[in-house]
Amino acid sequence: MFRDSSHYLAGQIAALALGFISFPIFTRALTVADYGMLCIAFQVAAMATVLSKMGLQNSIQRFYQDHAASTEPGALQRFYSTLLFGAGLCAMAVAGLFGAGVLLLPDSQMSPVLKRVLLVGAILIFTRGMHPIAMNFLRAQRRTAAFNAFDVTTKAISIAFVVFLFFAWNRTVKTVLIGTVAVELTAVLILIFRLLPAGVVSIRAFDRGLFKAALIFGFPLVGYELAGVILDSGDRILVQHYMGFQAVGYYSAGYSMANYVILSLMSPVNLALFPIYMKLWASKGREETQAFLSRALDNFVMVAMCVLAAVAVTARDGIIILGSRKLQEAAPLIPVLVLGLVFYALHIFFNAGLIIHKKTYTMAKIIVSSAGLNILLNILLIPRLGLQGAAVATLVSYMVFLGLIAWASHAVLPIRVDIRASLRYVGAAVVSALIVSRIECSPEILNVAVRGSLSLVVYGATLWLIDSRFRQLVAAGVQYGAAPFRRESQEPELAAAGAIEISSKSVS
Repeated sequence: MFRDSSHYLAGQIAALALGFISFPIFTRALTVADYGMLCIAFQVAAMATVLSKMGLQNSIQRFYQDHAASTEPGALQRFYSTLLFGAGLCAMAVAGLFGAGVLLLPDSQMSPVLKRVLLVGAILIFTRGMHPIAMNFLRAQRRTAAFNAFDVTTKAISIAFVVFLFFAWNRTVKTVLIGTVAVELTAVLILIFRLLPAGVVSIRAFDRGLFKAALIFGFPLVGYELAGVILDSGDRILVQHYMGFQAVGYYSAGYSMANYVILSLMSPVNLALFPIYMKLWASKGREETQAFLSRALDNFVMVAMCVLAAVAVTARDGIIILGSRKLQEAAPLIPVLVLGLVFYALHIFFNAGLIIHKKTYTMAKIIVSSAGLNILLNILLIPRLGLQGAAVATLVSYMVFLGLIAWASHAVLPIRVDIRASLRYVGAAVVSALIVSRIECSPEILNVAVRGSLSLVVYGATLWLIDSRFRQLVAAGVQYGAAPFRRESQEPELAAAGAIEISSKSVS
């Protein structure tokens, strides 16, 4: 479990790094309006891609072991062939219907420029519908190193190829989409013909009964996934409707920056948390699991407030450094969006009870309700508050989402929230932001370094003064860090005795 998790964690870190590389490239190569159009194209494609997969990527994980362990001749060939060809048919059907719908829309409803972009996006729907299917075959085989290496390599080559096209051809939204489609389609073909076991794919082995069972299992999860995509990105489509592509460019830049911050904080915790609390639940029971989740939640809030304080004082300079000065209007949105995404990140602790007790239907109802609220709030607030209205809608939607998850989880596995400690963390973050925001340096990169570092120092010093538990954590950390040096300075006999004791514990 540790090995597999470490592979996925390495892949997540590499993907985040590639995101930091591609973001300044695209924002500088494209105009703000074109960047907004690109984001709309990717978001619309993402929604259609959920339908094109039909939940079959989940069916691969569910049915693989049954067929891998089967003694029936041709079981694995039937599994691979059915899921692969079935997914291909679904992806082609959804991509074709999407393309036909775009073509049939009158120019009064959609501009010809956006039409041409979305027609290329229709091909992207097919490739992104097939890519996770092929990748999940590797996951099912537990080829985690190959999974992450291939995923990261595909993303890196895609960025490099788009940059090449920028210089060799032109700098447009279609260029980005065509380059992405070309690389991802090639990746799918390599996955199918080079990385899958030899002889497992044959059209004759397609099994209608298995395909029906896979659809029955996977399709109900489409609603959950689609609601998640709408909750995450539906606001950009409404921003475009009310304010145009340039506004989408500003909002998407701010959201991307906020998302990178939270993903770098949330992804490692999320990957590590699930196996730990599942093991505690199985081996030590309810009370130990609750205690662990409560402590982990408290520590996460403490770190998240420190990050939020740093973001509040570095947002403007950060967006200029990464996205250029033309995107600095996105800076006021970033702290609000980061706060909203912090609330979203907290759900990984509260939904533990729902996952343990298999309350996935409850989780689906909550995320669908939250997505509906997000759309309603955007419709109400964007015309009145502009881009800040979209950011506030995101914040409120994620707060409601977290509240509903916590309320539903409380019935099966209550998690203790230390309100007083959380208020101390918020207070320390406010003090840090107020003090450090008065400091100005030039150029922007120096200002980010100075303000970011000082915000951490001020936050830590403030907590040291007002929070005894923080002082205990720091003291424990210092003691743990100094332990190796103390052991080296011990008398030889004592060191030998310690070695004997450790050895006996290892044997037992």
